[in-house]
Amino acid sequence: MSRTSHTPDAFTRVAACGVVPAVAVGAHATASGEMPGSGGVVLAAAIGLVAAGLLEILTRGRRLWPATAAAVAVLTSAQVAIHGALAADATHVAHGGAPVGMLVTHLVAIPVSALLIVVGAQLLAVVGSVVRSLTSSTIARVPASVLLLRTQSPAAAGPAVGGAGVRGPPAGF
Repeated sequence: MSRTSHTPDAFTRVAACGVVPAVAVGAHATASGEMPGSGGVVLAAAIGLVAAGLLEILTRGRRLWPATAAAVAVLTSAQVAIHGALAADATHVAHGGAPVGMLVTHLVAIPVSALLIVVGAQLLAVVGSVVRSLTSSTIARVPASVLLLRTQSPAAAGPAVGGAGVRGPPAGF
């Protein structure tokens, strides 16, 4: 199997690992006016890793809208889990009043992020299939005589240094 067939899955995992903690930390910073502590960021990153694994499983091979709906569900669940983790973090200050900024950030960022992740993965799948189709026919047409393997390294093909040879300096020296 070609390496390009795994590219959409890798893109989904990497994008989810970046989006989940970034949206959570950004939304909490918007609501409270300060960033959460390092413990909260580490918890957000760990939850992002779990969400990335789930997102890859639930969106692989699906069409655009079902995959986007699954991605929204996973990202929303991850945001709720991170909200609980950041609320339990002792260094994170409690929200004063109604956290409208946080709610708006989550409501806008989660569907947009889910759509971008799914569309990006599907575009990479299309590009990968085009690259595979172009390179597989090109490789099949290359004659076997062109694909020569070097059996001796270039360093070994050079002159031998310090070996016992039959040739020496002229007799008069």
